[in-house]
Amino acid sequence: MVNYTTPGVFIEEVPATGPIAGVGTSTVAFIGPTLFGPTNVPTRVTNWTQFKTLFGDYPVNPAQRFFTPYAVNGFFSNGGAIAYIVRVGTSQTAKLNLNDRASTGSAATLVATAQRDGQIGNTIRVEVLNSQIVDSSKSAAVQKARAAVSSASATTINLQNASDAAQFRSGDSVTIEGSTERVLVNQVSGSQLILANTLTGTYSSSAFVRIADLVVSQKTFRIQNSAGIEPGSVITLAQGSTQEAHLVASLVNGFVTLADNGLTNAFQLTQGAAAVAITTSEFTLNVTQPSAQPPVSEQFLNLSMDSRHSRYFGRIIQSALVNVTLPSVPNTQTPPNNIPAPLAPTFLSGGVDDQLGAVNETHYQNALTSLSAIKDVELVCLSVRDGIDPTLLSTIQVDAVRHCEQMGDRFAILDAAPRSDANNLSTQVAALASVRGFAAFYYPWLLISDPMGPTGSETMLVPPSGHLAGIYARSDSQRGVHKAPANEIINGARGLAALLSDTDQGLLNTIGVNVLRVFPGQPPVVWGARTTAPQDQVAWRYINVRRLFIFVEQSLIEGLRWVVFEPNDPSLWKKLERTASEFLSRVWRSGALFGNKASDAFYVKISEEQNTPAVRALGQIIIEVGIAPVRPAEFVIVRIAMSDGAAQTSEQ
Repeated sequence: MVNYTTPGVFIEEVPATGPIAGVGTSTVAFIGPTLFGPTNVPTRVTNWTQFKTLFGDYPVNPAQRFFTPYAVNGFFSNGGAIAYIVRVGTSQTAKLNLNDRASTGSAATLVATAQRDGQIGNTIRVEVLNSQIVDSSKSAAVQKARAAVSSASATTINLQNASDAAQFRSGDSVTIEGSTERVLVNQVSGSQLILANTLTGTYSSSAFVRIADLVVSQKTFRIQNSAGIEPGSVITLAQGSTQEAHLVASLVNGFVTLADNGLTNAFQLTQGAAAVAITTSEFTLNVTQPSAQPPVSEQFLNLSMDSRHSRYFGRIIQSALVNVTLPSVPNTQTPPNNIPAPLAPTFLSGGVDDQLGAVNETHYQNALTSLSAIKDVELVCLSVRDGIDPTLLSTIQVDAVRHCEQMGDRFAILDAAPRSDANNLSTQVAALASVRGFAAFYYPWLLISDPMGPTGSETMLVPPSGHLAGIYARSDSQRGVHKAPANEIINGARGLAALLSDTDQGLLNTIGVNVLRVFPGQPPVVWGARTTAPQDQVAWRYINVRRLFIFVEQSLIEGLRWVVFEPNDPSLWKKLERTASEFLSRVWRSGALFGNKASDAFYVKISEEQNTPAVRALGQIIIEVGIAPVRPAEFVIVRIAMSDGAAQTSEQ
């Protein structure tokens, strides 16, 4: 609180709660087989081209036909904008473990996995080569420096001239030759070395100062010709037969600091001693696919295993053939043993093609489970293979309906089984009954142009759910979710698998089958708007009513999240009532609610009647919302009367 002491006018800005924004209604999830792509990983796509890039085109072999690509294309061609693809299948992806450099007990330090699953991955070869960014030709070495002393005592070493002093830098450890001195240079000033600690003796012009030898456990020292060395580099120090490797933590002003516990050996830096040479250790990866036409060859040079390094493999390897990742069980070797060992060109193995006939309920259940984590899905479509067993289809459709009911934020669009006729649909629909109306069932299948036909004039039958999902999206965009997605033209449909009469539809409509029709002179249209709710569940009979409730419920959940942990008092109740009423007023004005006045269309009640002291003590706040949805004019009854003087005849 502001403490006011001076008389005057003061402004206090009071934060306002924002209006509730409506959630999306037409993002669809397609679950089914594809040519390739990640399995059980919901992947977002926004157009047909993107789908083909990530999951492949139409199946080439008619005997192995599946309908996911046709459904996705039908979705986008009918007005859909956003879809998640969840691939199901039995395929296995080829891979190859790249083992570490440990001499015994080596284990995977990287895993190369084919970009595409199936046997095609077995045709990819990977080769690992040793490489060096800094080799012996770069002449990198630990810095040496030596100069004659004019005098030295306490914390100052006076040299004969400034050029001698310029050989040294702040941070150098130096010694007086012939003594046990080991002091740190704090500053170089003219011809003086100002020390960070005190010399134990006094020295005259007969002495020489030099950079001190490297000692065991030393972590920081200066190097010359440091180009190519950076944080994450693995460097090897070598002097005669003594050598050891370390990971670089930092390189500042020529001083390298090691990432580990320091040196395990001592190294001489006297003028007569051999240079302490420095080289780096990296690896090169070659990836080839000789059988491709034309053959593919990729090379990734001088890679590092450290994410701080500019050549970190995770950033540099952008391969069209493989993904290179760390293993699921982290490698425990320290540098340089964690670098992949050299490997002759070796084929990946383990790639197995999809066996569509082996896809079962478990595969679809796993896909539905993965979809549970995606919160912006509002529609669910199942795509299957041609010739699927009707019992299996019914089983996975039941699973999809239960998924939608449990999630409460999505709606299932279901297809009739292949080669169904109007006489055997009642059993299918009965199995898919959703008491609260979370699914819709469509019949018959669509006749479309076969995109893989040799002449372009061939046709084929496909399930309608993908096209229907696009129509849902189109209707939502043009009219709103409260408009039933019916009496809509089906783009891309040349005909239907069955032509139904009014009598046929009357029987099917009663049991919850949404019929697709062809009327004279018109393309195929959607001519039904019912859910699979049982006939006695009148409240949830229509698709638009269920989807409107999903929309309102999810919008309130998202829009009222700010309320959580707020003080539960009448002031909060008033804010909630205003916020919810403003949102529902917008829904009413859009035509989604029935009533000449807002008070006829909805109410919001938050009072002490619901929120008793006992309820508040449990940390709860109860909001009661009632809405009057509009229902579709499914039956338009026209009464015509003929009047001829006093006589009148009527019919309807």
